[in-house]
Amino acid sequence: MLPRFDDPEVEKSYVTHERLARVPGTRFLAGVGIVTLISYIGFNPMHFPIEGVLQYNYAAGPFVMLLVVLFALTFTEFYIDQPWIDVVIFTIMAVIMVLLIEALGAQSEITGITRFGMAVINLGILLVFASVGFVATSRYYVAWAALLLVLYIAFLMQADRTLVNKVYTFTNFATYFTFACFVNLDIDRRARKTFAAQEALEEERAKTEEMLHNVLPADVADRLRRDEVIADSFSDVSVVFVDIVGFSKLSRKLSPGHLVKLLNTVFGFADEAAKEFNVEKVKTIGDAYLAVSGGRASPGTDAEDAMRFAKAVIANVAAYAAETRLDVQVRVGIHTGAAVGGVIGHQRMIYDYWGDTLNTAARLQNAAHPGGIAVSESTYFALATTTAFSEAELITLKGIGDTKVYRVILDA
Repeated sequence: MLPRFDDPEVEKSYVTHERLARVPGTRFLAGVGIVTLISYIGFNPMHFPIEGVLQYNYAAGPFVMLLVVLFALTFTEFYIDQPWIDVVIFTIMAVIMVLLIEALGAQSEITGITRFGMAVINLGILLVFASVGFVATSRYYVAWAALLLVLYIAFLMQADRTLVNKVYTFTNFATYFTFACFVNLDIDRRARKTFAAQEALEEERAKTEEMLHNVLPADVADRLRRDEVIADSFSDVSVVFVDIVGFSKLSRKLSPGHLVKLLNTVFGFADEAAKEFNVEKVKTIGDAYLAVSGGRASPGTDAEDAMRFAKAVIANVAAYAAETRLDVQVRVGIHTGAAVGGVIGHQRMIYDYWGDTLNTAARLQNAAHPGGIAVSESTYFALATTTAFSEAELITLKGIGDTKVYRVILDA
């Protein structure tokens, strides 16, 4: 019947969150109690005999000190992390309240309120205060309040009062008890619903952020939120174009579902290699895969990372082809140079790159042999000491003209 999250970690998180949220309310109530008790300490000497004043002060003094301790505890992590402390605090408070009731009951001729009346009023106030003070621990509160009710019943049973008096007195106290329990349980129930809704909202927000960061680098997404124009210049990036050889023939041989599965597998190899070598995936263009090393999302990477990426993709595709007996190969073109990056448009946004470097890489890919890598002269000079190349070939690239092309010797 008492609300509780099934997951212990979620329950712990809720209790911590709720106790932090209710700290101001607890401090306010403790402050009200301190001010009230101190005002009576100053007021009583004008009406009570010295014995009555001392008896009241003996109870009110420790009560004030306890409320000060509660107020101070709310500033500590201990209070937030150890909800059982509520039971200790309010149990001590109940004992002191009994002493306070006895002190006030002894002055019934002056106050006009009997000891029984004082018990109903003050214990009722304590029940209501505790219903708010027991934060996110309804099971503790109900147990504590039930014990207080049992003790009150025992007090009534041994009292020298008529049955009618006991019944009415108990009814009044039971009303306080029922109301206070309802308040505590209802506050907890509503708070749990709010917390669960916030957690679900946060989970969805995290998923949205993850999806956004799969499309856009985190810093770019933050700049877009600030309505900035996204336009960046890069002086030295290595652009990699990966293309599936003879895709048109494959599309005629394979069913649509099988074709999509093939594309997903090949591009999955590229995604894995991009993650491994910190190369930035830009986008897929039909049966081609565009990646950049040294761009916005992969600062510090260079042509060597681009080459490792390309070799890994070719090796994985070759292994896949051997396993499935599909005639599938890729060819790769790499060019190193300047590029411009940014985000344009308002729908299906991506961080894209433009410039002659990308055009050259695309043309180099067309010049590569199936299962091979062709690079430009700039990429060759960046990798000459770490990668084996064939002799340069002068090839006319469409839209570019005569270009020195170097082919990577993969078996070297």
